[in-house]
Amino acid sequence: MNAIVTSARVEAERDRLFDLLPAHIRAADAAEGYPLLALLQILAGGFAEVDAEIDTLYDGMFAETAPEAMLADLAALIAAEPLQPLPEGTGQSMRAYIANTLRYRRGKGTARVLEALASDAGGFGAAAVEYYARLARLAHMADIRPERPALAAPVAGGTAAATATAFDRLARLVDVRSIARAGGRHHVPNVGVHLLRPVAPEFAGPTGPGPFSEADLAGVPPARPWRIGGQVRAGYYQLAPVEGEVLRLFNPDRRSQDAEGRVVESDLADRLRRLPLHLETEELRESTLEGRPARLDESPWFDGLAQPFTIYIGRTVSGAMRYTRVPPERILIANLDTPPADPTIRTAATRAHRWYTNGTAGPVQHDATSPIDCGFDPVTGRLIVADGVAVEAVRIAYAAGIGRETGAGPHDRNTADVPFELIDSPQGSILVWLVGASNDPPPAGVQIAATLADALAAWNSQDRSGKRGFIVLRSCGREGGAGLTAKLVAGSELHILAARWISPQVRPDVAVDTARLGYLVRQGRQFAIDAPLKVEAQAAGGGRLVLDGLILTAGLTLEDSAVADLVVRHCTLRAPGGIALGSTGPLAGGRVEIADSIVGPVRLDGGEGGQMIVRDSIVAADGAAGVVVDADGIDADWRNMTLLGPAAVKSIEATNCLFMGPVTAQRTQAGCVRYSWIVEDSVLPRRFRCQPDLALAAAAERKGDTLNDAEKATVRLGVQPTLLDTALSEPTLAMLHPMTGDAIARGGEGESEMGAFSRAAAALRMGNVRSLFDDYLPFGNEAGLIDDTRSSAVSMRRNRP
Repeated sequence: MNAIVTSARVEAERDRLFDLLPAHIRAADAAEGYPLLALLQILAGGFAEVDAEIDTLYDGMFAETAPEAMLADLAALIAAEPLQPLPEGTGQSMRAYIANTLRYRRGKGTARVLEALASDAGGFGAAAVEYYARLARLAHMADIRPERPALAAPVAGGTAAATATAFDRLARLVDVRSIARAGGRHHVPNVGVHLLRPVAPEFAGPTGPGPFSEADLAGVPPARPWRIGGQVRAGYYQLAPVEGEVLRLFNPDRRSQDAEGRVVESDLADRLRRLPLHLETEELRESTLEGRPARLDESPWFDGLAQPFTIYIGRTVSGAMRYTRVPPERILIANLDTPPADPTIRTAATRAHRWYTNGTAGPVQHDATSPIDCGFDPVTGRLIVADGVAVEAVRIAYAAGIGRETGAGPHDRNTADVPFELIDSPQGSILVWLVGASNDPPPAGVQIAATLADALAAWNSQDRSGKRGFIVLRSCGREGGAGLTAKLVAGSELHILAARWISPQVRPDVAVDTARLGYLVRQGRQFAIDAPLKVEAQAAGGGRLVLDGLILTAGLTLEDSAVADLVVRHCTLRAPGGIALGSTGPLAGGRVEIADSIVGPVRLDGGEGGQMIVRDSIVAADGAAGVVVDADGIDADWRNMTLLGPAAVKSIEATNCLFMGPVTAQRTQAGCVRYSWIVEDSVLPRRFRCQPDLALAAAAERKGDTLNDAEKATVRLGVQPTLLDTALSEPTLAMLHPMTGDAIARGGEGESEMGAFSRAAAALRMGNVRSLFDDYLPFGNEAGLIDDTRSSAVSMRRNRP
């Protein structure tokens, strides 16, 4: 089992043994310099190792605590169907599937179990549909159907948006095709498991009416002014960090709220639509005025446990910013695809309602108005404050979709290779500046900076040689300006990161460890830098710069030999229409690493050499013309990458990549491209199991002769990857279309998909779920997985009004 024995555990065991000795022996040992204690230290190591093994063995008896390596033994014990292993870093475990196997068997043959399997074995939000209930048939007393009491059925306004999804209630004629093999749906034995691939990390905000301080809302992103015609309009805001763009809000994943019931629409992490939210907020307003309980359907969007979004309006009170939460009934859901014709128009401050009650002589008419604080569009993330409502700032807690936790966002970014505990040893080697409001007072040795610019100025003025600096942006925020500059010297290291800061606890009975400065929790925070960021070097050879959890909307520029090592992790690095990451001089052997990020065009001068490493990231043109990656003097090492455009490098090593434009390597005698899609006109080194090479070879073998140009074009078209979206502002950016074949969806290393979402392994997870259907379906029934993930273009056509 190889249990891990920490030094703290050994010391605890040593101290326990030492305390068992009589007091006079302990005193004598202290007088001699603790030789006996040193002996017990050696003995304690063995005792601690045995205890750790016993603890691990005990933990392995339960699915909740068993190490990952022991889960297979538990699965074999209960005869759980083995699942295909997933790539490292997928984030999906067999734990829930194994723990719930017996419960699945008790509910075998029910749609609820199929939904649970899709969730536990695949990690998908899913809803199961028994299609026999959706077949059209006559309504008569021998076949009473409560949901269709008569032949005439009024159609709800959301019917078109739900067409072909799990929540499509329209009656259909029979389709006798197999659902698993031929795509048929509406037939008596067919069951469809509709799933959604995007994940929706959530910025969580406080509940209650408030008021809330800036520190209370540290984890809630601010909205920026929504400029119209280049001008700021009073009361107009947008959530998107890039000016003029949209941000599609998602419903947070709420499946855990009702573990025993069936999945309803408001449980799933999917795009928010205007109409359901409008109908619900209207009902909340009307029921309040009429003095009756709200008549909400089976899937309310605004409830006591969670909400799809929460709006906070800020005003200065007694010299400090205070925020109040806008209740759902005071929000007017609006269509803000385009701004109002008159940009001075604000949302009306009231909404009229008329209703009638019974009276002695006839119906009695009632008229009243409900107060409105703002109009909000969840499809674009735009907001207009109501006329007459005083506002100075707006913050919105929300969830947004993405194929995998890539780019800046509230998701967990903690890993073993990034600093968590900051220990200043030797003293003065670590410099820390905290930016943003917080209720956690910092310890001595940690400085407070009002802005990121102030923190950078303080770092730039320091003697930085051999020092590590941390600028911790501890609240979600945004900072603009003409430009920001970070200066590095050889041997220096600067981290600029968005993270929660936790100061060490101070207790009266425990000595303060002045070397321990605090802890960095990289979760629930992002920070937008709305100004160009420049990196300068003040001595020969630059230092190391780490950017983490940031949104840069105006690009990053590296001056001549500015960095020896640049790390961009979990960032959204953009400069729409321009260069997102560029250098004004040679890197001089510098190293650039991009991991789990979304990046615009890159222009790097290798000079005497340099290296560009990309992992699990998307690099796109972002509105700029020309080559997306212009680094012909750089050695490229790319893995799990989607490149939306052409690139030029010196040499290349690539695995699991989607090259949606031609890639040119100057040196083809070195390097290798593996498990990747390559477009025509690319100049690359040797290839291994790439597409369309494999498809062309298979087609030539079937023909028994060389393919002509037309046949080659046909084969390429048959395996070409299709992406749902290519705009960097869209949630389904670079996600494979559901119709993409296995040549791409399972053509990566280890049968994962090619591209930036390779580690998500969606096709493998779907295969695991399909493999379980036969064991949990009644005899004669057939189930199929249906991917309801849609592009923004398709979703917008379904989202009218």
